[in-house]
Amino acid sequence: MELRRRRRSLGLALLVVFFGLVALVCAWGASGAGTWIYLVAGIVAILLGGTLVRDELRPFRFAIGPQGITTRDGLIEWAAIDRVVLDEPTPPATSGPHLLLQPGDRIVLKLADVKQSRDEIVSALQQHSAGRLDNRIARRGDDPGFLTVLRGYEAGRVDNLIRRAKDALLSGDPARRAEARAELEDPDLLVVLRGYDRAQVEAYLRKLRARLLVD
Repeated sequence: MELRRRRRSLGLALLVVFFGLVALVCAWGASGAGTWIYLVAGIVAILLGGTLVRDELRPFRFAIGPQGITTRDGLIEWAAIDRVVLDEPTPPATSGPHLLLQPGDRIVLKLADVKQSRDEIVSALQQHSAGRLDNRIARRGDDPGFLTVLRGYEAGRVDNLIRRAKDALLSGDPARRAEARAELEDPDLLVVLRGYDRAQVEAYLRKLRARLLVD
Protein backbone atom coordinates (compact mmCIF):
# COMPACT_ATOMS: atom_id res chain seq x y z
CA MET A 1 0.00 0.00 0.00
CA GLU A 2 1.35 3.39 -1.03
CA LEU A 3 0.50 6.12 1.47
CA ARG A 4 -0.36 9.63 0.34
CA ARG A 5 0.79 12.68 2.20
CA ARG A 6 -1.69 15.07 3.77
CA ARG A 7 -0.62 18.60 2.88
CA ARG A 8 -2.27 20.48 5.72
CA SER A 9 -0.12 23.61 5.93
CA LEU A 10 0.67 24.49 2.32
CA GLY A 11 -2.12 27.09 2.10
CA LEU A 12 -1.02 28.68 5.37
CA ALA A 13 2.61 28.71 4.21
CA LEU A 14 1.72 30.51 0.98
CA LEU A 15 -0.40 32.98 2.93
CA VAL A 16 2.54 33.78 5.23
CA VAL A 17 4.78 34.37 2.22
CA PHE A 18 2.13 36.65 0.70
CA PHE A 19 1.89 38.76 3.85
CA GLY A 20 5.68 38.98 3.91
CA LEU A 21 5.68 40.38 0.38
CA VAL A 22 2.94 42.86 1.34
CA ALA A 23 5.06 43.99 4.29
CA LEU A 24 8.06 44.57 2.00
CA VAL A 25 5.89 46.67 -0.31
CA CYS A 26 4.72 48.67 2.71
CA ALA A 27 8.35 49.15 3.78
CA TRP A 28 9.10 50.65 0.36
CA GLY A 29 6.48 53.34 0.92
CA ALA A 30 7.00 53.91 4.64
CA SER A 31 9.35 56.33 6.32
CA GLY A 32 11.36 56.49 9.53
CA ALA A 33 10.98 53.63 11.99
CA GLY A 34 8.03 52.25 10.06
CA THR A 35 10.33 51.26 7.21
CA TRP A 36 12.41 49.03 9.47
CA ILE A 37 9.35 47.51 11.16
CA TYR A 38 7.79 46.53 7.84
CA LEU A 39 11.13 45.38 6.48
CA VAL A 40 11.93 43.10 9.41
CA ALA A 41 8.35 41.74 9.54
CA GLY A 42 8.40 41.05 5.82
CA ILE A 43 11.75 39.24 5.89
CA VAL A 44 10.74 37.13 8.89
CA ALA A 45 7.41 36.20 7.29
CA ILE A 46 9.03 35.24 3.99
CA LEU A 47 11.67 33.12 5.72
CA LEU A 48 9.04 31.40 7.89
CA GLY A 49 6.66 30.88 5.00
CA GLY A 50 9.46 29.63 2.77
CA THR A 51 10.48 27.09 5.40
CA LEU A 52 6.88 25.86 5.68
CA VAL A 53 6.57 25.59 1.89
CA ARG A 54 9.84 23.64 1.70
CA ASP A 55 8.65 21.23 4.41
CA GLU A 56 5.32 20.71 2.68
CA LEU A 57 6.88 20.09 -0.73
CA ARG A 58 9.81 17.96 0.37
CA PRO A 59 9.90 14.45 -1.14
CA PHE A 60 7.64 11.97 0.59
CA ARG A 61 7.26 8.25 0.12
CA PHE A 62 5.95 5.58 2.41
CA ALA A 63 4.76 2.17 1.26
CA ILE A 64 3.99 -1.09 3.03
CA GLY A 65 4.47 -4.20 0.90
CA PRO A 66 5.59 -7.83 0.78
CA GLN A 67 9.30 -6.92 0.73
CA GLY A 68 9.19 -4.44 3.59
CA ILE A 69 8.59 -0.76 4.30
CA THR A 70 9.69 1.78 1.72
CA THR A 71 10.49 5.33 2.79
CA ARG A 72 12.04 8.19 0.85
CA ASP A 73 15.42 6.79 1.97
CA GLY A 74 14.72 3.44 0.33
CA LEU A 75 13.47 -0.04 1.17
CA ILE A 76 13.77 -1.45 4.69
CA GLU A 77 13.34 -5.19 4.31
CA TRP A 78 11.26 -7.16 6.78
CA ALA A 79 14.33 -9.22 7.66
CA ALA A 80 15.90 -6.06 9.12
CA ILE A 81 12.82 -5.22 11.21
CA ASP A 82 12.13 -6.95 14.51
CA ARG A 83 8.96 -5.07 15.30
CA VAL A 84 6.74 -2.28 13.94
CA VAL A 85 5.24 -0.42 16.89
CA LEU A 86 2.08 1.67 16.61
CA ASP A 87 2.13 3.99 19.59
CA GLU A 88 1.28 7.48 20.79
CA PRO A 89 3.59 10.10 22.30
CA THR A 90 3.77 10.38 26.05
CA PRO A 91 1.20 12.95 27.32
CA PRO A 92 0.98 15.90 27.24
CA ALA A 93 2.53 15.70 23.75
CA THR A 94 -0.21 15.78 21.11
CA SER A 95 1.56 14.86 17.86
CA GLY A 96 -0.68 11.81 17.55
CA PRO A 97 -0.09 8.14 16.69
CA HIS A 98 3.16 7.16 15.01
CA LEU A 99 4.98 4.12 13.69
CA LEU A 100 8.44 3.29 14.96
CA LEU A 101 10.74 0.49 13.96
CA GLN A 102 12.73 -1.76 16.26
CA PRO A 103 15.60 -2.19 16.71
CA GLY A 104 16.43 1.46 17.08
CA ASP A 105 13.04 2.88 18.11
CA ARG A 106 13.15 5.11 15.03
CA ILE A 107 9.92 6.95 14.21
CA VAL A 108 9.34 6.52 10.48
CA LEU A 109 5.80 7.86 10.13
CA LYS A 110 3.37 10.16 11.92
CA LEU A 111 -0.12 9.06 10.98
CA ALA A 112 -1.42 12.64 10.99
CA ASP A 113 0.84 13.30 7.98
CA VAL A 114 -0.94 10.87 5.65
CA LYS A 115 -4.45 10.57 4.19
CA GLN A 116 -4.93 6.89 4.97
CA SER A 117 -6.74 6.01 8.20
CA ARG A 118 -5.19 4.18 11.13
CA ASP A 119 -7.31 1.11 10.33
CA GLU A 120 -6.03 1.01 6.75
CA ILE A 121 -2.41 1.21 7.89
CA VAL A 122 -2.93 -1.45 10.56
CA SER A 123 -4.58 -3.72 7.99
CA ALA A 124 -1.65 -3.36 5.58
CA LEU A 125 0.87 -4.08 8.34
CA GLN A 126 -1.08 -7.13 9.48
CA GLN A 127 -1.11 -8.40 5.89
CA HIS A 128 2.58 -7.93 5.13
CA SER A 129 4.61 -7.77 8.37
CA ALA A 130 4.31 -11.46 9.31
CA GLY A 131 3.32 -10.77 12.91
CA ARG A 132 5.79 -7.94 13.51
CA LEU A 133 3.09 -5.36 14.31
CA ASP A 134 2.81 -4.33 17.96
CA ASN A 135 -0.33 -2.20 18.18
CA ARG A 136 0.24 -0.76 21.63
CA ILE A 137 -2.66 1.66 21.29
CA ALA A 138 -5.10 -1.23 20.90
CA ARG A 139 -3.39 -3.30 23.60
CA ARG A 140 -3.75 -0.51 26.15
CA GLY A 141 -7.50 -0.56 25.68
CA ASP A 142 -10.10 2.16 25.35
CA ASP A 143 -9.67 5.69 26.63
CA PRO A 144 -11.31 5.99 30.08
CA GLY A 145 -13.38 8.94 28.87
CA PHE A 146 -13.25 10.96 32.08
CA LEU A 147 -15.53 13.97 32.34
CA THR A 148 -13.87 17.39 32.59
CA VAL A 149 -15.24 19.28 35.58
CA LEU A 150 -14.44 22.20 37.85
CA ARG A 151 -11.88 21.35 40.52
CA GLY A 152 -10.75 18.12 38.89
CA TYR A 153 -7.45 16.29 38.59
CA GLU A 154 -4.93 17.70 36.12
CA ALA A 155 -5.39 15.74 32.90
CA GLY A 156 -1.72 15.44 31.95
CA ARG A 157 -0.70 13.84 35.22
CA VAL A 158 -3.62 11.40 35.12
CA ASP A 159 -2.91 10.42 31.51
CA ASN A 160 0.76 9.82 32.25
CA LEU A 161 -0.03 7.78 35.37
CA ILE A 162 -2.49 5.54 33.52
CA ARG A 163 -0.11 5.15 30.59
CA ARG A 164 2.72 3.99 32.86
CA ALA A 165 0.43 1.55 34.66
CA LYS A 166 -0.91 0.06 31.41
CA ASP A 167 2.57 -0.27 29.96
CA ALA A 168 3.69 -2.06 33.11
CA LEU A 169 0.68 -4.37 32.80
CA LEU A 170 1.54 -5.17 29.18
CA SER A 171 5.21 -5.72 29.95
CA GLY A 172 4.61 -8.70 32.24
CA ASP A 173 7.65 -7.58 34.25
CA PRO A 174 6.94 -8.18 37.98
CA ALA A 175 9.24 -5.34 39.03
CA ARG A 176 7.54 -2.82 36.72
CA ARG A 177 4.12 -3.97 37.85
CA ALA A 178 5.07 -3.65 41.52
CA GLU A 179 6.38 -0.15 40.89
CA ALA A 180 3.18 0.79 39.05
CA ARG A 181 1.02 -0.59 41.89
CA ALA A 182 2.94 1.47 44.42
CA GLU A 183 2.47 4.58 42.31
CA LEU A 184 -1.28 3.95 42.03
CA GLU A 185 -1.61 3.51 45.78
CA ASP A 186 -0.26 7.00 46.41
CA PRO A 187 -0.63 8.91 43.12
CA ASP A 188 0.85 12.37 42.75
CA LEU A 189 -2.25 14.11 41.40
CA LEU A 190 -2.96 17.82 41.31
CA VAL A 191 -6.39 19.46 41.60
CA VAL A 192 -6.81 22.28 39.07
CA LEU A 193 -9.59 24.65 38.06
CA ARG A 194 -10.71 22.36 35.21
CA GLY A 195 -9.67 18.74 35.20
CA TYR A 196 -10.81 15.13 35.20
CA ASP A 197 -13.67 14.17 37.52
CA ARG A 198 -11.96 13.04 40.71
CA ALA A 199 -14.41 10.27 41.60
CA GLN A 200 -14.13 8.76 38.12
CA VAL A 201 -10.36 8.89 38.19
CA GLU A 202 -10.08 7.33 41.64
CA ALA A 203 -12.49 4.50 40.69
CA TYR A 204 -10.54 3.79 37.50
CA LEU A 205 -7.21 3.75 39.35
CA ARG A 206 -8.60 1.23 41.87
CA LYS A 207 -9.64 -1.09 39.03
CA LEU A 208 -6.28 -0.68 37.34
CA ARG A 209 -4.43 -1.47 40.59
CA ALA A 210 -6.53 -4.62 41.00
CA ARG A 211 -5.60 -5.71 37.46
CA LEU A 212 -1.92 -5.27 38.25
CA LEU A 213 -2.37 -7.60 41.20
CA VAL A 214 -4.34 -10.30 39.37
CA ASP A 215 -3.30 -10.42 35.70
